[in-house]
Amino acid sequence: MELVYLDHAATSWPKPRAVGAAMLRAMTEAGGNPGRAGHMLAMRASSLVYGARCTAAEFFGSDAPENVLFYPNATYAVNAVLHGLALGGKRVLISELEHNAVIRPLYCLQQSAGVAVDVYPVFGGGDGMLSDEEIVSGIRARLTRDTALVCACHASNVCGAVLPIRGIGALCRAARIPFLVDASQSAGVYDIDMSRDGIDYLCTAGHKALLGPQGSGLLLIGEQAQIPAAGIQGGNGVASLSPEMPDFLPEALEAGTLSVPAIAGLRAGIDDIGRVGIGEIRENCHMLYRRLLEMLDGLPGVTVYRGGIARGCVLSFNVRNMPCTRCAELLAAEGICVRAGFHCTPLPHRAFGTSEEGTVRVSVGWGSAVRDTERFYRAMQGICRDVR
Repeated sequence: MELVYLDHAATSWPKPRAVGAAMLRAMTEAGGNPGRAGHMLAMRASSLVYGARCTAAEFFGSDAPENVLFYPNATYAVNAVLHGLALGGKRVLISELEHNAVIRPLYCLQQSAGVAVDVYPVFGGGDGMLSDEEIVSGIRARLTRDTALVCACHASNVCGAVLPIRGIGALCRAARIPFLVDASQSAGVYDIDMSRDGIDYLCTAGHKALLGPQGSGLLLIGEQAQIPAAGIQGGNGVASLSPEMPDFLPEALEAGTLSVPAIAGLRAGIDDIGRVGIGEIRENCHMLYRRLLEMLDGLPGVTVYRGGIARGCVLSFNVRNMPCTRCAELLAAEGICVRAGFHCTPLPHRAFGTSEEGTVRVSVGWGSAVRDTERFYRAMQGICRDVR
């Protein structure tokens, strides 16, 4: 049975062939430890890592490749910022879209350092979300002298909501408040420019729409932003006789051996996005999203959450009188890969009223096609046939 993959919000699959090829080349041709020696294999590894920093910097509108940090995933990147800034006793604003990658570190800091967390609204009454202007106004109304950071999940991993990061960034820049963007769901689909969008800290997964392998993530730090204190100390081939971490990037925040194959794969994924065109990828995702929305809206007993959002990559729904996990099992039996549950993101479920049961989530990405939506629809017709 041929698989239909509609779980791109978790990780993209299949990866472009170039990603696996780049990882293999890294292991066979650049197998040394970057920054640790002057022999050929170590130098090749160092060159590969630096080239990947340059690729990521250019892709996200940064002129400082040294401010590109490699981590195992977006969660590590977010933690590096939240635990590395002096947030004790200060206030942090987060959106209703935030993932546990942001919520849980902040909860820890609430308990240990007295950090206050305030949530700015994204969802409005009825079937839809607040306008961009209303979202920015909601943030402005919550800014105080103690506000030390504003966080924005650029695109939701539960529904099609996308935040106006350019407007939020302009507000933060005018107020001189640092701005953190979690781009795990948006990087590779939506245009992001560190300078234009006023972003101080950009955290993203490498294994989702950036098409890299699992075990890859990025933190980009703005040129004027404060460098977070290092949460992990160790060797990186620089100033080895000093007991302290270097105070310059990237070495200040990278300890231990980097995963050169994962970095090579991530660079190849970004290069493939450039080859296809991010605009083409985005339009294809939006077209498939609209097809899925129309299909689900026409099925008996199906509730789609935030169906009023006209564009996106992610849809959540439930079938009446059926646990979301059961629906996902029935789809899996037809070779259709989706996710059921709470998706590591509690706040949207409070807004949707799905905190008890969760949702079924379908998400499209690079490589998704019309035939995938047709297979999904036929399977859903069968599931909904006996809905009461």
